[in-house]
Amino acid sequence: MSATLLKRAVVSAAIALVVIAGWTVSSGSPASAIVGSTTTVSAGPSSFQQATPSGGPSQYDTPYERCSHGQDHAISGPNPILGEPLTTSFTSNVPLTLFVQGSGTQWWASRTLTFTNRSSTPLNVDCAVVILRAPSGAGNHPYANAQPYGHPQKDYLEVPRGDGTSFYIIRLGFHDVPLNQRIAYPGKAFTVRLDGPDGPISLDQTRDSVRFYADLNLSANTSMILKYGTNRLPD
Repeated sequence: MSATLLKRAVVSAAIALVVIAGWTVSSGSPASAIVGSTTTVSAGPSSFQQATPSGGPSQYDTPYERCSHGQDHAISGPNPILGEPLTTSFTSNVPLTLFVQGSGTQWWASRTLTFTNRSSTPLNVDCAVVILRAPSGAGNHPYANAQPYGHPQKDYLEVPRGDGTSFYIIRLGFHDVPLNQRIAYPGKAFTVRLDGPDGPISLDQTRDSVRFYADLNLSANTSMILKYGTNRLPD
Protein backbone atom coordinates (compact mmCIF):
# COMPACT_ATOMS: atom_id res chain seq x y z
CA MET A 1 0.00 0.00 0.00
CA SER A 2 1.32 3.43 -0.95
CA ALA A 3 1.89 6.11 1.66
CA THR A 4 -1.03 8.10 0.22
CA LEU A 5 -3.43 5.16 0.44
CA LEU A 6 -2.24 4.33 3.96
CA LYS A 7 -2.81 7.94 5.08
CA ARG A 8 -6.34 7.87 3.59
CA ALA A 9 -7.11 4.58 5.42
CA VAL A 10 -5.96 6.02 8.74
CA VAL A 11 -8.06 9.17 8.25
CA SER A 12 -11.12 7.10 7.30
CA ALA A 13 -10.75 4.92 10.39
CA ALA A 14 -10.44 7.98 12.62
CA ILE A 15 -13.59 9.52 11.11
CA ALA A 16 -15.45 6.25 11.65
CA LEU A 17 -14.48 6.19 15.32
CA VAL A 18 -15.67 9.77 15.78
CA VAL A 19 -19.00 8.93 14.11
CA ILE A 20 -19.48 5.84 16.30
CA ALA A 21 -18.64 7.78 19.44
CA GLY A 22 -21.08 10.54 18.48
CA TRP A 23 -23.84 7.98 17.79
CA THR A 24 -23.25 6.31 21.16
CA VAL A 25 -23.63 9.59 23.03
CA SER A 26 -26.62 10.82 21.05
CA SER A 27 -28.45 7.48 21.20
CA GLY A 28 -28.36 7.45 24.97
CA SER A 29 -26.75 4.03 25.32
CA PRO A 30 -26.86 2.80 28.91
CA ALA A 31 -24.14 4.02 31.21
CA SER A 32 -22.99 1.92 34.12
CA ALA A 33 -25.04 2.33 37.25
CA ILE A 34 -23.47 2.84 40.65
CA VAL A 35 -21.92 -0.61 41.02
CA GLY A 36 -19.88 -2.30 43.68
CA SER A 37 -20.36 -2.50 47.40
CA THR A 38 -20.15 -0.23 50.41
CA THR A 39 -18.16 -1.00 53.49
CA THR A 40 -19.99 -2.74 56.33
CA VAL A 41 -21.39 -0.70 59.20
CA SER A 42 -22.94 -1.76 62.49
CA ALA A 43 -25.82 -0.43 64.54
CA GLY A 44 -27.97 -1.40 67.46
CA PRO A 45 -27.28 -2.60 71.01
CA SER A 46 -24.99 -5.54 71.73
CA SER A 47 -27.93 -7.69 72.84
CA PHE A 48 -31.73 -7.59 72.81
CA GLN A 49 -34.84 -9.30 74.12
CA GLN A 50 -37.79 -10.16 71.89
CA ALA A 51 -41.21 -11.49 72.82
CA THR A 52 -42.15 -14.86 71.32
CA PRO A 53 -45.57 -14.89 69.68
CA SER A 54 -48.08 -17.55 70.69
CA GLY A 55 -49.92 -19.55 68.08
CA GLY A 56 -48.67 -21.18 64.93
CA PRO A 57 -48.78 -21.16 61.13
CA SER A 58 -52.22 -20.39 59.66
CA GLN A 59 -53.68 -19.55 63.09
CA TYR A 60 -54.66 -16.09 61.95
CA ASP A 61 -56.30 -14.98 65.18
CA THR A 62 -53.06 -15.46 67.15
CA PRO A 63 -50.06 -13.12 67.57
CA TYR A 64 -47.98 -15.57 65.53
CA GLU A 65 -49.77 -14.46 62.34
CA ARG A 66 -50.18 -10.81 63.34
CA CYS A 67 -48.63 -9.57 60.08
CA SER A 68 -50.06 -12.25 57.80
CA HIS A 69 -52.84 -10.00 56.55
CA GLY A 70 -53.11 -6.26 56.19
CA GLN A 71 -54.83 -3.38 54.49
CA ASP A 72 -54.02 -0.04 52.95
CA HIS A 73 -53.71 2.86 55.38
CA ALA A 74 -54.13 6.05 53.39
CA ILE A 75 -53.29 9.35 55.08
CA SER A 76 -54.26 12.88 54.14
CA GLY A 77 -51.83 15.67 53.45
CA PRO A 78 -48.05 15.47 52.98
CA ASN A 79 -46.42 12.34 54.30
CA PRO A 80 -44.82 13.08 57.68
CA ILE A 81 -41.55 11.47 56.64
CA LEU A 82 -40.94 14.45 54.35
CA GLY A 83 -40.66 16.68 57.42
CA GLU A 84 -38.20 14.45 59.27
CA PRO A 85 -34.44 15.08 59.27
CA LEU A 86 -32.49 12.88 56.87
CA THR A 87 -30.92 9.86 58.53
CA THR A 88 -27.16 10.07 57.98
CA SER A 89 -26.01 6.83 59.61
CA PHE A 90 -27.50 3.35 59.84
CA THR A 91 -29.70 2.89 62.90
CA SER A 92 -31.30 -0.23 64.37
CA ASN A 93 -32.99 -1.36 67.58
CA VAL A 94 -31.26 -4.77 67.35
CA PRO A 95 -27.60 -5.68 66.71
CA LEU A 96 -27.08 -5.79 62.95
CA THR A 97 -24.43 -5.12 60.36
CA LEU A 98 -25.30 -3.72 56.95
CA PHE A 99 -23.70 -3.21 53.58
CA VAL A 100 -25.26 -2.22 50.25
CA GLN A 101 -24.41 -3.64 46.84
CA GLY A 102 -25.27 -2.03 43.51
CA SER A 103 -25.49 -3.45 40.00
CA GLY A 104 -27.21 -2.84 36.67
CA THR A 105 -27.55 0.10 34.29
CA GLN A 106 -28.98 3.59 34.47
CA TRP A 107 -32.23 2.17 33.08
CA TRP A 108 -32.61 -0.72 35.55
CA ALA A 109 -30.41 -1.11 38.60
CA SER A 110 -30.45 -3.05 41.85
CA ARG A 111 -29.52 -1.97 45.37
CA THR A 112 -29.30 -4.88 47.77
CA LEU A 113 -29.28 -4.26 51.51
CA THR A 114 -27.58 -7.15 53.30
CA PHE A 115 -28.25 -7.32 57.03
CA THR A 116 -26.49 -9.78 59.35
CA ASN A 117 -27.52 -10.67 62.88
CA ARG A 118 -24.35 -9.94 64.84
CA SER A 119 -25.79 -11.11 68.18
CA SER A 120 -25.95 -14.56 69.76
CA THR A 121 -29.77 -14.44 69.81
CA PRO A 122 -32.06 -15.54 66.97
CA LEU A 123 -33.89 -12.53 65.50
CA ASN A 124 -37.51 -12.84 64.37
CA VAL A 125 -37.77 -10.48 61.38
CA ASP A 126 -41.54 -10.85 61.05
CA CYS A 127 -43.20 -7.41 61.18
CA ALA A 128 -39.83 -5.61 61.09
CA VAL A 129 -39.87 -2.19 59.41
CA VAL A 130 -37.08 -1.00 57.11
CA ILE A 131 -36.94 2.66 56.08
CA LEU A 132 -34.41 3.86 53.51
CA ARG A 133 -33.74 6.41 50.78
CA ALA A 134 -32.96 5.27 47.24
CA PRO A 135 -33.64 6.28 43.61
CA SER A 136 -37.29 6.97 42.85
CA GLY A 137 -39.42 4.56 40.87
CA ALA A 138 -38.43 1.15 42.29
CA GLY A 139 -40.55 -1.48 40.57
CA ASN A 140 -39.46 -4.57 42.46
CA HIS A 141 -38.42 -5.12 46.08
CA PRO A 142 -37.85 -8.76 47.06
CA TYR A 143 -36.79 -10.18 50.44
CA ALA A 144 -34.49 -13.17 50.96
CA ASN A 145 -33.13 -14.99 53.99
CA ALA A 146 -30.25 -17.40 54.58
CA GLN A 147 -32.93 -19.70 56.03
CA PRO A 148 -35.61 -21.17 53.77
CA TYR A 149 -38.58 -18.85 53.75
CA GLY A 150 -42.13 -18.92 52.49
CA HIS A 151 -44.93 -16.50 51.70
CA PRO A 152 -43.15 -13.21 52.48
CA GLN A 153 -45.19 -10.12 51.76
CA LYS A 154 -45.02 -6.47 52.68
CA ASP A 155 -46.68 -3.31 53.76
CA TYR A 156 -44.95 -0.85 51.46
CA LEU A 157 -44.86 2.80 50.49
CA GLU A 158 -42.70 4.99 48.28
CA VAL A 159 -42.64 8.69 49.17
CA PRO A 160 -40.93 10.76 46.42
CA ARG A 161 -38.85 13.72 47.61
CA GLY A 162 -38.91 15.53 44.26
CA ASP A 163 -35.14 15.29 43.75
CA GLY A 164 -34.96 11.91 42.02
CA THR A 165 -34.88 10.04 45.32
CA SER A 166 -37.63 8.58 47.47
CA PHE A 167 -38.17 7.29 50.95
CA TYR A 168 -39.23 3.66 51.07
CA ILE A 169 -41.10 2.29 54.09
CA ILE A 170 -41.31 -1.50 54.13
CA ARG A 171 -42.80 -3.78 56.78
CA LEU A 172 -41.91 -7.44 56.28
CA GLY A 173 -44.73 -9.92 56.81
CA PHE A 174 -45.05 -13.70 56.65
CA HIS A 175 -47.85 -16.23 56.77
CA ASP A 176 -48.38 -19.99 56.87
CA VAL A 177 -44.73 -20.82 57.54
CA PRO A 178 -42.89 -22.18 60.60
CA LEU A 179 -40.86 -19.97 62.90
CA ASN A 180 -37.46 -20.88 61.42
CA GLN A 181 -38.54 -19.30 58.14
CA ARG A 182 -39.04 -15.97 59.92
CA ILE A 183 -35.72 -16.03 61.78
CA ALA A 184 -32.29 -14.51 61.13
CA TYR A 185 -30.06 -16.75 63.21
CA PRO A 186 -26.83 -15.52 64.82
CA GLY A 187 -24.29 -14.70 62.13
CA LYS A 188 -26.80 -15.25 59.32
CA ALA A 189 -27.87 -12.71 56.74
CA PHE A 190 -31.09 -11.54 55.16
CA THR A 191 -31.54 -9.07 52.31
CA VAL A 192 -33.96 -6.46 51.05
CA ARG A 193 -33.47 -5.41 47.42
CA LEU A 194 -34.84 -2.52 45.37
CA ASP A 195 -34.89 -2.78 41.56
CA GLY A 196 -35.62 0.18 39.32
CA PRO A 197 -34.09 3.17 37.55
CA ASP A 198 -30.83 4.41 38.95
CA GLY A 199 -30.77 7.88 40.47
CA PRO A 200 -28.78 10.66 42.10
CA ILE A 201 -27.87 8.95 45.36
CA SER A 202 -24.75 6.93 46.13
CA LEU A 203 -24.65 3.48 47.65
CA ASP A 204 -23.08 4.97 50.78
CA GLN A 205 -25.92 7.47 51.07
CA THR A 206 -28.49 4.69 50.77
CA ARG A 207 -26.66 2.63 53.40
CA ASP A 208 -26.49 5.60 55.77
CA SER A 209 -30.19 6.34 55.33
CA VAL A 210 -31.36 2.95 56.60
CA ARG A 211 -33.45 2.60 59.75
CA PHE A 212 -34.33 -0.90 60.96
CA TYR A 213 -37.02 -1.55 63.56
CA ALA A 214 -37.49 -5.15 64.72
CA ASP A 215 -40.83 -5.94 66.34
CA LEU A 216 -39.69 -6.66 69.90
CA ASN A 217 -43.00 -6.50 71.77
CA LEU A 218 -45.54 -8.03 69.33
CA SER A 219 -46.95 -4.58 68.49
CA ALA A 220 -46.21 -5.38 64.81
CA ASN A 221 -44.81 -1.84 64.46
CA THR A 222 -48.40 -0.84 63.74
CA SER A 223 -47.92 2.75 64.86
CA MET A 224 -45.35 3.28 62.08
CA ILE A 225 -47.57 1.68 59.46
CA LEU A 226 -50.43 3.99 60.43
CA LYS A 227 -48.18 7.04 60.66
CA TYR A 228 -46.76 6.72 57.16
CA GLY A 229 -49.83 5.24 55.45
CA THR A 230 -48.43 2.11 53.85
CA ASN A 231 -50.14 -0.15 51.33
CA ARG A 232 -50.45 -3.92 51.66
CA LEU A 233 -48.79 -5.88 48.88
CA PRO A 234 -49.54 -9.57 48.20
CA ASP A 235 -46.98 -12.36 47.88
